[in-house]
Amino acid sequence: MTNETFTPNNFWHMQMHPTDEQGDFAPNIPYILEQCRFIGLGEWEGGQEQIERFRHKMQVNDIVAIRDGAKFIALVQVIGGAYQIKNDSDPRTKWIENRRPIRILDWEIDGKKVRECPAPMGAINRCTNDHAETTQIIKEWYEKVATMMTARGVALPV
Repeated sequence: MTNETFTPNNFWHMQMHPTDEQGDFAPNIPYILEQCRFIGLGEWEGGQEQIERFRHKMQVNDIVAIRDGAKFIALVQVIGGAYQIKNDSDPRTKWIENRRPIRILDWEIDGKKVRECPAPMGAINRCTNDHAETTQIIKEWYEKVATMMTARGVALPV
């Protein structure tokens, strides 16, 4: 499959921190993405629908914008299936029991590349409305990255 014919199945946006612990765990997100190369969710009361969405609806080659509240951190691509880890001893990652391997497509380091998410909510959301501002922001970001990757001869699908 060439880059010209590749279109991701789904676009998502998600946060990666335990409920009500954003300040403690959000600073670890760049480390987790860069060094551990996964995205994920913990287990929490009332979170089953979001966890199931992450485990069963997300697919290989889906594009995920990782955010800290309204601020985007990175754009990643899912490269493998969901798996569970129950015995991680690293305090930065031990709470993330549900995981998916990723490759990083781009970083939003200085807050100038991508507008903030206008209505951040929930741990994980699929972009289902093409007219929603968040969906447009994520798709525009992806298109810029895809253009740069194609120019460098980097394959988009995995």
